[in-house]
Amino acid sequence: MNLKNKVVVITGASQGLGKSLAIKLSKQGAKIALLARSEDKLKKTKKTIQSFKGIAEVFVCDISKSDQIKSTVQSILKKFKAIDILVNNAGIWLEGSTEKSKPKEIEIMFQANTLGAIYLTGAVMPYLKKQPQATILNIISVGGVEPSKDWPIYTSSKYAMRGFTDSLKQEMQKTNIKVMGFYPGGMNTNIFINAGKDAKNEPWMMNKEDIVEILIFMLTQPKDIVIDHLEVRKFFGK
Repeated sequence: MNLKNKVVVITGASQGLGKSLAIKLSKQGAKIALLARSEDKLKKTKKTIQSFKGIAEVFVCDISKSDQIKSTVQSILKKFKAIDILVNNAGIWLEGSTEKSKPKEIEIMFQANTLGAIYLTGAVMPYLKKQPQATILNIISVGGVEPSKDWPIYTSSKYAMRGFTDSLKQEMQKTNIKVMGFYPGGMNTNIFINAGKDAKNEPWMMNKEDIVEILIFMLTQPKDIVIDHLEVRKFFGK
């Protein structure tokens, strides 16, 4: 897909991987709908994009709230008239055993990592179907393919997203919508810091800018090619 003038909706676009991806996509000529809860951080992302004459708009939205999603999608359509690509990127991380995890923490984890993406996908899908080509890219985690005794609640939310993604692929067969699942290992974003863990530059972390290049590669494949499942990890070779 040629990204020129494509309207791309990105969740979690106020920081980290979402912000970096938004900037890179805008340099490819895409028009970016920036979604997150922090208006101030979203405005900074928009300002960066506008500094090189890119096109982006801020949409403050808590994707765990289905009513906010409905109104946000309508605002995006009012601004851009169409939606071509949805990138479900927003997510949070939680460490701790099942026994010690509080019910509210579990609810928040699934709302942020799973339910929000499902809500938004359902709301956007009718408009994706109207386009000649469209894509849903779910940025999940290797936590969606590898169980962990250290963060079982997080991995269960990501396994749920994997199940949703694989089922959505089948649901979207014989439509114009590609569905892709991306499963990266840890990278140098604030997801761990936001959860209270000091782990910003551990040796096992990948550079998020390298991950952005892989995502661009996935999104720009020819019309008849789809990379429907891609796992990426840090390589510790010589």
